[in-house]
Amino acid sequence: MRFTDTMRYTISILFFSFWSIVNTIGQNTTIGGNAIGAEGLKIKLITSADYISDLQKKIDECIIDSNGNFKLKTSINEVIYAQLQIGYLKGELYLEPGKTYKIKILQQNYRDDEKESPFLSKKKLDLEVNSNDTNDLNQKISRFNVLYNDFVINNFNAIYQRRDKGKIDSLQIKIIESLGKSTNSYLNNYIKYRIAGLEQMGRLKNTKKLYSAYLMNQPVLYNHIEYMYFFNEYYEKFFFNGNHSLKNDDLKRFINVERNYTNLLDSLGRDSLVKNEVIRELVFMKGLKELYYSKIYNGDNIIDMLSRFSLRTKFQEHKKIAQNLIETFIALKPGNKAPDFRLQDISGKTFTLSSFAGKYTYLGFFTTWCAGCMSENESVNELRKKYEDKVNFVFISADKQPLNLHYFLEKNKYEWYFLYSENNTDVMENYGVKTFPVFMLIDPQGKIVNYPALKPSEGIEIIFNQLFKKEIPANNEN
Repeated sequence: MRFTDTMRYTISILFFSFWSIVNTIGQNTTIGGNAIGAEGLKIKLITSADYISDLQKKIDECIIDSNGNFKLKTSINEVIYAQLQIGYLKGELYLEPGKTYKIKILQQNYRDDEKESPFLSKKKLDLEVNSNDTNDLNQKISRFNVLYNDFVINNFNAIYQRRDKGKIDSLQIKIIESLGKSTNSYLNNYIKYRIAGLEQMGRLKNTKKLYSAYLMNQPVLYNHIEYMYFFNEYYEKFFFNGNHSLKNDDLKRFINVERNYTNLLDSLGRDSLVKNEVIRELVFMKGLKELYYSKIYNGDNIIDMLSRFSLRTKFQEHKKIAQNLIETFIALKPGNKAPDFRLQDISGKTFTLSSFAGKYTYLGFFTTWCAGCMSENESVNELRKKYEDKVNFVFISADKQPLNLHYFLEKNKYEWYFLYSENNTDVMENYGVKTFPVFMLIDPQGKIVNYPALKPSEGIEIIFNQLFKKEIPANNEN
């Protein structure tokens, strides 16, 4: 049988299509291990959905068994940066497709309250990953990080004050001597963009040279943590700092008046550093994220612009990022449904958000050791007496030990609802809690009214009066 050119072309296309499909199908990756001291607690495997929105995505979770063992799994088609999380503690690891990992989590005290904010604590899970496999990506990155950090400390003045460019050459020599020449593209890019960040912070290269070396004609590594860290630093506040002639008045007009994302993209395109369409769209989305949290720009218009952009961009990855940004912005937006929860009080009775339907719910997150939380309680006590027929007062304790809440209530005799989350961080994450105390006001149908709501000491009673005044029909005069 003779093959014609057409047949050869058809076969090659079929082979390419098959190979493309194979490459997009994830390979099973398993993470098993042991966490002594965390028996009975939940362990989660998480990652970022993307590095523009930084929306956190849960990959898998399980309960650590009575022997401290756990097993998690995922299906991936490229290396990802992920984290293992127990309570508020996290430890990082890099996962490669099709590999099996054996993790040892060094013993820690997961259950005792240490009377410090978990959001400010620098404590983390200490992981030993495949400790006998010196070729493991985690081992290589760990060795590089030690080498890099020592180098920066020992050469700080030369890099940041004298701007000695030759130090980068000596660093690269040390890397090869320590790690050898690597064929792992993720590791090579990790090193490449870590050095790029050093050159940027030390001003060893100007903006254009950094762009030429690390961004222009380079593939966009959407899921590579060091590439995206460098990208985000390089284009930080680019709407205001770039050479695109985009002025504050232009931004306000495009966003607050016209809601015109195409004009905004076109204006950015005047800058040579964002001529590339892919990079320009990423910078556009990053910029809108920065503006969303400013009171100067209309947040609803930004959401609308991102929504229309997501329907028209030709890059699938950008569609996903835009949708993730919208999800981040609207998650706790007034008018949306408040996240549900399933928690217990100290008597073991279970409550969900719907348990409080029919009244407004003033939801507070606190700990029994938080001085700022305690100072609000007497004000809440007075509010409860005044508004308990219209408002449920519900406090969720983040104490790790339910007994702490038990003794607290035994001592103080407060009569509103107190629930506890123990070591389950899901409710705190779903409600975006980053400090204590923080409050949310929810309407009788479970929709968010205010978040963060005013604290009792800040005058939440004014909001109550405004709401209930609206509900009282005006007296008819005969």
